[in-house]
Amino acid sequence: MNGTETLPNLYDEVLYPAAVHVHTAPDRLATVAVLRGMRPAPVDHCRVLEIGCGEGTNLISMAFNYPESNFLGIDLAGGPVLAGQQSIAELGFKNISLQPLDLCSANRERFGFFDYIIAHGLYSWVPQPVRQNILALCRDMLAPQGIAYISYNAYPGNHLRELSRGIVRFHTAHLKQPLEKIQQARGILQFLANSTPTEDAYIKVLKSEFERVVKYRDEAFFHDDLSETNQAFYFHEFMRDAGRHGLQFLGESSPNEVDPGKVTAEVLSELDALQGSAEIVREQYKDFVRGCGFRRTLLCHQEVRLTPARVPEKIKELHLSCDALPVQSNGNGASSLTLFRRPDGGEIETEHPLIAAALKVICSEWPCTIPFSVAIDRAKSSLSGNLAASPLDNDATAPEEALLKAYESGFLQLHVLPRLVVNRVNKHPVSSGLARFQLKRGSFATSQLHKFVRLEDPVSRRLVQLLDGSRDIESVLRALILSIRSDSVELCENGLPLTDPERISDAVERGFPQVMRGLVREGLLVG
Repeated sequence: MNGTETLPNLYDEVLYPAAVHVHTAPDRLATVAVLRGMRPAPVDHCRVLEIGCGEGTNLISMAFNYPESNFLGIDLAGGPVLAGQQSIAELGFKNISLQPLDLCSANRERFGFFDYIIAHGLYSWVPQPVRQNILALCRDMLAPQGIAYISYNAYPGNHLRELSRGIVRFHTAHLKQPLEKIQQARGILQFLANSTPTEDAYIKVLKSEFERVVKYRDEAFFHDDLSETNQAFYFHEFMRDAGRHGLQFLGESSPNEVDPGKVTAEVLSELDALQGSAEIVREQYKDFVRGCGFRRTLLCHQEVRLTPARVPEKIKELHLSCDALPVQSNGNGASSLTLFRRPDGGEIETEHPLIAAALKVICSEWPCTIPFSVAIDRAKSSLSGNLAASPLDNDATAPEEALLKAYESGFLQLHVLPRLVVNRVNKHPVSSGLARFQLKRGSFATSQLHKFVRLEDPVSRRLVQLLDGSRDIESVLRALILSIRSDSVELCENGLPLTDPERISDAVERGFPQVMRGLVREGLLVG
């Protein structure tokens, strides 16, 4: 008995939503490793294992971008694996394999070593013996410089979710049908959230939880919140178990620093005082401050020598990207203060001319990446004589340190390799072949940024499929108009379908440039 006997029926009966997980991309994992002094395998010539791969959507995206790398996915649920195998066969990929397999049956003798091992959304949702098998598998099958990604629910933040989880599980315990369970679970949370005319702490938590689950896809809510097993951990508890299996903490795949703008100066002072403490202690206290509810932890072998912290100098080996725009600049020359803002609202401001100029260069290349040295050289060239007048001339303002801080805050991204994407519309535009394949079957496409993009508009979906490189811009536009006129695609304006040929042509021509720019920004074009 391995504690997993109930999983196949549940995940075959209610398929978990297919998705790609940006934080699992080998490029992200390798970047964290490089900053800590490791030499991970090149992501374009590596071996990747995903445990609990489902339909393999996450791995298929990686396999498409790195044809010289090899990918293996295993999952106990046979239905999703079969669907993934069919997609792989249709795509003609030869560098990826999905197998219906109990992870307890995977070992080095059977599959060899892997440079990257991914276990996303699995660890907290399996019994304790299986969790130990996940860690043992990572120890056994990780290459010497390999990296394991394991995500899990974390305390203290998850205590709030457990409050609502206890309620919905009790309320739906007698129900057999998944859809009825889902509806009743949401219903009881809504009922309780609106049960009093005034809010106390308890009601605020329930309202927050209802707002969360009402946006949750049914299948994910069923497996994540209503599952029999859903165990959260304090970070130090997780690392204690990882240590027993000869694994050490490398970092987090997603930014987990405390935002200075959201805490008091006293909190920042106390966190600074912990710099001499063990890394596990520092990380745990950061979770206490942030109320962390989910972690994406990276592990490596204990024998690997890591630097105590990320090394700013290592940024010189990396590429950078950022989707922000400069939105405000006060003053001029050496005294200017420049504010940058990302689409998600994240902001950063600097009064250092070189840093501001470097960020402008980096952001101008989105969604492409740019090597650090190129970004700095172009920034210096743009400044001409203003650089010498910089008001900040000390080590703390070195570009390496400033850009590392921006990365740690999640404002910009670092990469070990350039992205396979373009940042302008070429004469013969080409969309991702994987995106074209996916949009023939639904409204979701995987971008070159390893993210899901939803194209609800059938015109946009048809446009992406037309961008196969065989047509120039004018030909693409004509083909799109023809598709709409022939009723194979419906175009609406103000909620009503357009039928007049002239109005169709006019509407498509007006919206075409903006839609193409949107596809570029989303990372859906490769040429």
